[in-house]
Amino acid sequence: MTSVPAERTTRKQLGAFYSPRTLVEPMVSWAIRDRRDCVLDPSCGDGVFLVAATERLLVLGAKRRSISQQVAGMDLNLEAVSVTRTALKEAVGFRSSHLATANFFAARPTDEAGSPWAAVDAVVGNPPYIRYQDFNGGMRAQALVSAAQAGVRLTQLTSSWAPFVVHAISFLRPGGRLALILPAELAHAQYAEPLREHLLRCFREVNVISFRQAVFPNAQVEVVVLLADGRDSSSKRRLRLVEADNDGDLVELEHLLARSVVFDSGHQPSKWLPGFGENAGVRCLDELKEKGLVVPLSETGKANIGFVSGANDLFVLSPADASMWRLPKASLRPCVIRARQIPGALITQRDFSALRVADDRCLLWLPRRRLTRSELAYVRHGKRLRIQQRYKCRTRVPWYTVPGVMVPEAFLTYMSDEVPRLCLNEARLAAANTLLTVRIESVPRHLQRAFVGAFYNSATLLSCERNGRSYGGGVLKLEPREADRMLLPALEVVERHKDDLSGLVTVLDRELRKGRSGRIRETISAVDDLVLQRGLGLSADDVRNIQEARKRLVERRLQRAKSMRSHRPTNPPSVVSTIG
Repeated sequence: MTSVPAERTTRKQLGAFYSPRTLVEPMVSWAIRDRRDCVLDPSCGDGVFLVAATERLLVLGAKRRSISQQVAGMDLNLEAVSVTRTALKEAVGFRSSHLATANFFAARPTDEAGSPWAAVDAVVGNPPYIRYQDFNGGMRAQALVSAAQAGVRLTQLTSSWAPFVVHAISFLRPGGRLALILPAELAHAQYAEPLREHLLRCFREVNVISFRQAVFPNAQVEVVVLLADGRDSSSKRRLRLVEADNDGDLVELEHLLARSVVFDSGHQPSKWLPGFGENAGVRCLDELKEKGLVVPLSETGKANIGFVSGANDLFVLSPADASMWRLPKASLRPCVIRARQIPGALITQRDFSALRVADDRCLLWLPRRRLTRSELAYVRHGKRLRIQQRYKCRTRVPWYTVPGVMVPEAFLTYMSDEVPRLCLNEARLAAANTLLTVRIESVPRHLQRAFVGAFYNSATLLSCERNGRSYGGGVLKLEPREADRMLLPALEVVERHKDDLSGLVTVLDRELRKGRSGRIRETISAVDDLVLQRGLGLSADDVRNIQEARKRLVERRLQRAKSMRSHRPTNPPSVVSTIG
């Protein structure tokens, strides 16, 4: 395994990544309009935003002696603040008197003249990005309280940047502007929805620029640029979405923004990415939903995660290991623990037999209350490995009993590439939390194959793209609540075409197993003809519009992944921006 440089690891822990001038300068020029404007960077890092801000103020005619009072910055990293002071001195010949090593969430805006934390005309910067798993402790609690005081209730899944943005807004004067580089999760993550609503409440106009190519390839994080204008304006709110090829397109920022798709108050899409808003395909999908011709999964079933053992390496065994430990057959539950174990649209008893023959890990140990002698030996083995000290295990009594094991009617891939897969569980297997379980008890047994076949139509797959989220590797991720919102054909449509759909699901299963992309697309088109045209009564043009809408979202997602892979790593700077 290639070792990770300590410096890069520190940067990741602190959630900080270098901001290129090609992004920073257009953002700062947009945010600062007057020579008297005051500006704050709450996570100043290497000082690139504040240097650009002072340069912009000089261009606008500000006096050098006054600029030191107009730019302010803070950072939790003492070295970052020191480097920012030096950068300002070298770039523009003076140091700001308003730089501090401080916890941003502990700072409060003030009206006191001359204070470094006085309200400003513009907040600029690149807030730290720390995922919720690592963003914990007192600062996390402080951040969530700060957001709640602003009327924004963020969930426990929130990463650091979201409350950071909420707090930054509180430092703006009426009419002020916000110019930030943010993770693309702003545009699509469910946990960021309260923040999206807050931005629309606070600003007259919200601009979001996304990118087809990677801006931070080393970080494997997709970003957007947020430009919010008119703090506390009483005017109607507008959302403007636009996609750029890369950060170089911001050189002509006004021209780029002129190409935005504009959404007025009350008509904003749920996700803030081009293609998620109104187009012919999306409108057609919405009309199908309004007419009840497609319905959310939640009306016919329920998605959930599989079992959480806390130690699959102990609890899920291969047949050979189960035999070696002499574990009783009655305590071994057939299961799958990874997506590659369900290669098609159906998983049968024959598939499970193949897993056993290959000696794959496919047996979940579920001991009964009274342990056999061999099971007692296996428990001692687990203790020697200190499995009982792992988080999920130490909260259970007894620690070796895995809860929440159930046999769903179907599985749904948690992470997908081009096509998410719904797989009928004909082998009656349990599944680990690397897959989503799908209960469809309200679907009659004789319709379940047809129901799975109907899933593979372009309208349903488009709804998956719109409800799921895209990650840096190009995968589409569907959480249980997002899967519950995906739209499937109504059961009466499935009933009318059950024989044809059952035949198509067999074809789909074969092509998915063989991984033949072209044949998979052809079969999806056949499902479209059957379900969307014959079943739902759509015209050929409507079907093409839905297909094109989905195609654009899939290509956009996969193109970003390709862009990230094509960039060569570069050496990161020595100073990182932190929460501060």
